[in-house]
Amino acid sequence: MRRPGARGWASVLLLALVWSSACVGADARDPWYRRGRRERPGIPLWKPPGSADVEPIVVEVTESAPEDAAPAPRIDTIEAIENVDLEAPGALEKALAARARASDKELMVLAVGDTRDHRRMHKDPALSQVSVDFAINLVENLAALGLRNYLMLTSSAQLCDELRRDADVDGCAHSSHLTDREKELQRWGLKPGDMFLLWAQQWRVVQRALEAGYSVMRVDSDVVFLEDPYLALRGPLLSPFAMVSQTDVFDLGTRPRCDADTGVTNEPGHPDVKRCDSSSLKSQPQLNIGLVYFRRSAMADDGPTLGVIKDMLKAFTAKLLGDVQVNDDGNPIAEALLDQPLFREAVSQRVRRGSGWKVASGSSGEVYASIGSDGDASDGAAVGDECPHARTTCDAIAAERRRTDIAFASLGEGEGSELAAGAPDWLFGRGCVKTVADAPRALAHLRSIRSTNAPASIDGSSENGTCETRAGVVNRAPGVGGVGGGVVAVHMVYSKARKRADAMEAMGWWRASVRRPGGGRGGGEVGGAEEEAGMAKKDGEAGEQSPSGVASASAGGSSSPGDGSVDGCVGRDGAGVLFSHTYFRQNPPGARAFVCAGGTPTGTCPCCEPVPDEDGEDRSWVRNVAKGVGLVALSPEDREDALTGQRLEDHIATAPGCGMHQNGGWNEFWDR
Repeated sequence: MRRPGARGWASVLLLALVWSSACVGADARDPWYRRGRRERPGIPLWKPPGSADVEPIVVEVTESAPEDAAPAPRIDTIEAIENVDLEAPGALEKALAARARASDKELMVLAVGDTRDHRRMHKDPALSQVSVDFAINLVENLAALGLRNYLMLTSSAQLCDELRRDADVDGCAHSSHLTDREKELQRWGLKPGDMFLLWAQQWRVVQRALEAGYSVMRVDSDVVFLEDPYLALRGPLLSPFAMVSQTDVFDLGTRPRCDADTGVTNEPGHPDVKRCDSSSLKSQPQLNIGLVYFRRSAMADDGPTLGVIKDMLKAFTAKLLGDVQVNDDGNPIAEALLDQPLFREAVSQRVRRGSGWKVASGSSGEVYASIGSDGDASDGAAVGDECPHARTTCDAIAAERRRTDIAFASLGEGEGSELAAGAPDWLFGRGCVKTVADAPRALAHLRSIRSTNAPASIDGSSENGTCETRAGVVNRAPGVGGVGGGVVAVHMVYSKARKRADAMEAMGWWRASVRRPGGGRGGGEVGGAEEEAGMAKKDGEAGEQSPSGVASASAGGSSSPGDGSVDGCVGRDGAGVLFSHTYFRQNPPGARAFVCAGGTPTGTCPCCEPVPDEDGEDRSWVRNVAKGVGLVALSPEDREDALTGQRLEDHIATAPGCGMHQNGGWNEFWDR
């Protein structure tokens, strides 16, 4: 073949320029144009030289755009940072500029430690290692959502180096804040790097980031996101709030609720917040800082929201330098330095200056931004912030979320003061886990007793489906509807580390990939062709059976090959989990807890079956479930002890809605 001459090459170049101009000039409002704009994790998108303010563009050619195409995540170039001391001059400012999204100055602040605290030393020794794997899993989870805007604070420079080497974590750094207070730390039985100090260092980063003009989400490492949380946070319903914090829901009545047939009144100074004229809230919300978001655009430089963080850090420093609290044996009680009680008290002091906690209607506004016919987004949002699910699913979960009312309070005096909200638990909520001894047996038993009037999936299917398989969410969850009724984030708190990791694996949420010498938990999904084929990878944890690779399906699906069981998925042989969520309290009976087997390939539907609970005093449903669903308790050394008789029935009864039948406490799910 003849090679083209000079004129031929000129023609080729001209055609290429015309084609690229057409692509760059494509309509950014077109859904498939947006879907094609992706940033590969770890690889910044190319920008034209000298065009720092020009948004990078990658165009993906697609034959056709299906109806209900899901929007793509916002694109920003996130840069890797060096493992530096954030207290060094200019270090934090440089890290913030590199790790936050340039388009909206959004940043997630994470923290992870490899040292000791009261839980690691006594209640849950496995947490010492698994907590690091949780952090890696969270980073991979965020990357799958197109989110890399995190800054991870580590308890030591060495741990950050290990995360970079073993897990490609490119956004970690460390801090020397208060590490020069060796004498004071020793009085409390602490040393530099211990968790109580790490959490104070993390809050200092949060404060300085807010002061620099960034919005910040503080995220615990044992959190899993099922969809991009910014989509809901930027929508009309939640955009009036300067702070949105997870709350702990335990006893009945601690979940806020507007009374039936009550009217609503616009909150003074905040007309988009519809306050219920009559509501029920048993006590002030117990804020949980495992998931808390601070919206900088709704905060004044010297306002009460920033004041909460300053007050908390001031109280921490006063405790650290003040009299040491000791137990009956004269040993220091380091738990007195825990940040969560200090945060709650700082918020309470501000709320008392206002008018106390109130309840807003969950139907005050739409959750997601709306896109008009002209392609413009609603106020405070951007194109791409609309609902990420199929249209029918969006409508269904919107109806469910409207039933979830919101506790809120002014953080200062006077109209228009900054507002704090207890996050609706579909957004930031608590996942509860118990360990099932024999998952395939439990699944088969629950299918055999399933009522013929079991609640149908709200996605419109005729079967009792528990999982939507359509693309548009990165993780799947059981529940009423295809995505757990619209759950956004699950905080696996108040459970032992092994149970939390097992639950993430059973749900298909475990993504951590660690090149740790000698193995150890964390050898999860590694991507590539095997992941596309739906093959589960080995855990690597000693004494545990590796996933079998059996494909998972929603309950009521076709039978998986292997054991000739009744219709329905099988999952992996061995232990599974009994999973619930506080958000499930508003579900109908029979859709408030689920038994799920292990062996779920990452990102696919978990193999689950609903527990047929019933309202009222009659506990016959509990005895019926206990005939085929065995639970085990875990000792601090993770030794399994089977629950029997009344203990077994009591723990089954606490599962639906995370204790809605028995006023569950914070420790109901710790080791069982």
